[in-house]
Amino acid sequence: MEIPLKNTPQIKPISTTEFNVHQINSIATKYPDIRSKSKGPTFSLTYQGTEHTLMNDLGFSKEDSLEIKNNYHDLYKVSDDWVQAKLDEAAKTGYVVTAFGLKVRTPLLSKSLRNSRHTPYEAQAEGRTAGNALGQGYGLLNNRACNAFMKRVWASPYKLDILPVAMIHDAIYLIIRNNPKVVAWVNKELISAMQWQELPELKHDTVKLGADLSLFYPTWAHELTISNTDSIDQIIIKAKQHIETLKKA
Repeated sequence: MEIPLKNTPQIKPISTTEFNVHQINSIATKYPDIRSKSKGPTFSLTYQGTEHTLMNDLGFSKEDSLEIKNNYHDLYKVSDDWVQAKLDEAAKTGYVVTAFGLKVRTPLLSKSLRNSRHTPYEAQAEGRTAGNALGQGYGLLNNRACNAFMKRVWASPYKLDILPVAMIHDAIYLIIRNNPKVVAWVNKELISAMQWQELPELKHDTVKLGADLSLFYPTWAHELTISNTDSIDQIIIKAKQHIETLKKA
């Protein structure tokens, strides 16, 4: 049984009168097709892309590209401002600092006039790299979670029932024994490890790190998502319903 677990930061919206974390996260189940189509433009804009990126790389019209870009930056203004403040600081210090103190050097930013049509291409590229690192660097949280979880595994009765096979940015992939007790234990302990956010810059009263456990059986095309609070009996019921659904397909 192969189990990917994704670590999904819940991003605080700009206007709590229009959005909330629950509404944003509900998009995954209510509008999965639209969510899937949004990944390309979201990643492009998160990592310093423009409307030209959406037009040239993703095939959007100019009108749609501008609308998507403007809506994205309106929604994530707080995040945008945070990245720009970090790049402003890097222009003075010569580096940005990402997760767990990792430094990415930015020697050209400190020697160039930024945000100008005269800014050298190389300095613009360095700024994009540094901006990307500020977000991508927190993929190290996934490594930390996996290491913490495996320490719990090796100290548990299930040390021969759980095998880590891969980590991809925000997902941990495991092979575990087909046993409800093992599944319930993994659901509790792995979720707990993924919810860790003790880095000072990540601490927040309302914005939390979250994770969901998905079981894939009999193939990657057949996903069963387990709730964080499911008991062993609830997991068994959901597994039986999953099998019955497969039989009817």
